[in-house]
Amino acid sequence: MKREQILELLDSSKGRHEAAFPEGNSDDFLYFAHLSAIRQLTENLYHRLLKPFRISDSEYRVLSALRLRGEGFRATPLDLNRAAQITSAGMTRTLDRLENAGFVDRTPNPDDRRSVLVGLTARGWKFAGQLVRDLGVGYAEILGDASAKTLNAETRALRAVVERLVDAVAR
Repeated sequence: MKREQILELLDSSKGRHEAAFPEGNSDDFLYFAHLSAIRQLTENLYHRLLKPFRISDSEYRVLSALRLRGEGFRATPLDLNRAAQITSAGMTRTLDRLENAGFVDRTPNPDDRRSVLVGLTARGWKFAGQLVRDLGVGYAEILGDASAKTLNAETRALRAVVERLVDAVAR
């Protein structure tokens, strides 16, 4: 869908919602319609940005979670579940793919015989570094000439949305 089509769909959705559900709150509906659009557009964007690397979004999240914590860092799959927001089953599949690609290794956890520790291999460290650098270039292209002030204001607004959603999910 093109930009104009998506924006028109969002702009017209409030009126359609009011007509179909006059007893409902169309402002609430419009808010969540925008969140849904952001979610879908973000997924599409990551798919496009990650395609040249032949990795999934979940693989990217695990690689970057490990890379951002420093060379030699190791984490349990549970720690990575939390950092990358991936389910346990999804984490197992993700770690299998990353291990098969030579990007991570798993070693026994000395503190818990039932667990393993996951870390980046030298190849994974290098790949994750290049990946983060290239994605940073992609982010800069997307954000264009937005000022730091604009980006900070938008980030604060998004943070408030995230806080509201975290509270709602916790209920």
